[in-house]
Amino acid sequence: MAITKTKFINYVRCPRYVALDDLKKEKLDSMITVEEYKKEEEIEHIAELLGNMFDDSGNDLIDIKNEHLETMMPYYNKVEILAGELASKYFEGSFKFSKSTYNQESFDAVIDNIRYLCYVDIYNENDDGINIIEVKATTTKKYLDLGSKDYSIFEKGNDGIYYLLEDLNLNIEDYMPLKVYERNRDKLFDKYSGPGHYIYDIAVQRFIIENDMKSHNDNKNVKYYLAVLNSNYVFDGKYENGEAIYDEVNGEDIISYIDVTNVTRDLMDKIYLDSKKVKGYIDDLNGSRVPLGEYCEYKKTVKCKYCRLCFDVLPEKHSILAYINNNFGFKKGNIKYDTYDLINDGKVSMLDIPDEMLNREKNKIQKDSVVSGQPYINERKIKDGIKQITYPLYHLDFETFPCPLPRYKGERPYTQSVFQFSLHVEKEPGVCDKEKDHYGYLAPNHDDHRLDLIRYMCELIPDDKMVLVYNDSFEKTRLKELAYIFPEYKETLLKIRDNVFDLMNIVKTKSSLYENLGYSKEEAKMFNYYHPDMDGSFSIKKVLPLFSDLTYKGMEVGNGVEAMVTYASFPKLLPLDYKHKYQKLIEYCQQDTYAMFAVLDGLRKSVK
Repeated sequence: MAITKTKFINYVRCPRYVALDDLKKEKLDSMITVEEYKKEEEIEHIAELLGNMFDDSGNDLIDIKNEHLETMMPYYNKVEILAGELASKYFEGSFKFSKSTYNQESFDAVIDNIRYLCYVDIYNENDDGINIIEVKATTTKKYLDLGSKDYSIFEKGNDGIYYLLEDLNLNIEDYMPLKVYERNRDKLFDKYSGPGHYIYDIAVQRFIIENDMKSHNDNKNVKYYLAVLNSNYVFDGKYENGEAIYDEVNGEDIISYIDVTNVTRDLMDKIYLDSKKVKGYIDDLNGSRVPLGEYCEYKKTVKCKYCRLCFDVLPEKHSILAYINNNFGFKKGNIKYDTYDLINDGKVSMLDIPDEMLNREKNKIQKDSVVSGQPYINERKIKDGIKQITYPLYHLDFETFPCPLPRYKGERPYTQSVFQFSLHVEKEPGVCDKEKDHYGYLAPNHDDHRLDLIRYMCELIPDDKMVLVYNDSFEKTRLKELAYIFPEYKETLLKIRDNVFDLMNIVKTKSSLYENLGYSKEEAKMFNYYHPDMDGSFSIKKVLPLFSDLTYKGMEVGNGVEAMVTYASFPKLLPLDYKHKYQKLIEYCQQDTYAMFAVLDGLRKSVK
């Protein structure tokens, strides 16, 4: 069983992972089958895809069913093919790439009596040497955002490929202070950061390739590149035979290439030391508990698959991880304590943290609530927040499909493409019927129905009435995107956006709102409401049961990921199944907007 790139990245986490993976020493010199390799890589690709799609949208991705994840594989395969087809525009020579691992170039090397194996997404050979191009379903934004306010640490060269400023021999201080450049460049070497994750991945690949070539006395010059989706690319809506055609638009291609040759070179010593660490873990095969740490990548889509086993030291409720901003650690005097260090020291519950270490006032509120078993309520702030609401009130929620590849005209990679809205109209405080006062629209198929959706929504929502949402950044961004894609509705959509009020302002808080209402900065930024059952989360699914008997439990479509997958399945469903799933998706989105009504009504009654 050769160690693949994915296995290496997981094995280096900790010694326990290797032991729990039931590794047999006698298999280490044998080759893994192509089928096994492909399955490993697919799981990793899907996890990365969902991370890019949903991590910033507040969806819980911890226990998603595998069949749901597989919805995304065709999109990743398409990204790989597009990257391979476009590569000849940027690189000379012959190419080898395929959505099938069978037809990809592979390398394997024996290092310290352990066999390593990797396949290459795009293999390019020319007169100057070899180019290794790894395709990742992330976007250029992850890299171009590194830098100062005005400039990135990456710049496009004359060949259209992105390079670090230093690799282009540019004077860095013409772009930003050297310290700013170095601080951002360092993120490329942190494998737990967004951009660093992909750099470490291709660096492991380079380690295997270099050792393979060394064993064959192959001295060809090799360069390494990431191929990622271009966040600046705007789809022009061109289709042929039902397939989107991603031609160049305004000088932008759908795929961008980033030279990481020097960055990965600088990681080779670290990868070598990591390989020594992996060998030690394999030789020892010790399944004993190890300290928890950042390497567990808990609550990330690429988390260790044994997290459930290792994190059983934490209580199901009120663990130390339920403290808001626990990732910043805790302080006692001038001494800072890392959260994982505290867990490994046996402080696993919120109640295990002494009061003198709770230097954040919000954490004190959380602990006091858990100790008393009673909710914390700032009645005055809640009352003043509710006074800002006007009627009739329009409770709005969108469902979106955050496709890696833009589907419709005006969209970019990972645009949260709106396919459904739900609207409940609360005529006056506390007066809203779940069925009679509900309106909505759900796209019947995967054709572009955005204009129908917008037209109906704009008919329903007057441009001078308040619109209530939960966590307004999502809905506001969608309304702004749609306004610029459909200029004929721009004025109306932007007015609706201007009238959005966030229910979370009343549940949690919003500093600017309450400062404008006369509260001090300290009180304005403090929670309005916290219940021990929230367990550190202000998601509406945590808040709803505190004010209503409404529940998402038992719903066939019960969260945002399930909604996305249900919509994605429409073209494959038989008529009866389609009718059933369509209705379940309507019920889910309807539940979201009625839940907002229920929470607001519950808050109103709790402070009377």
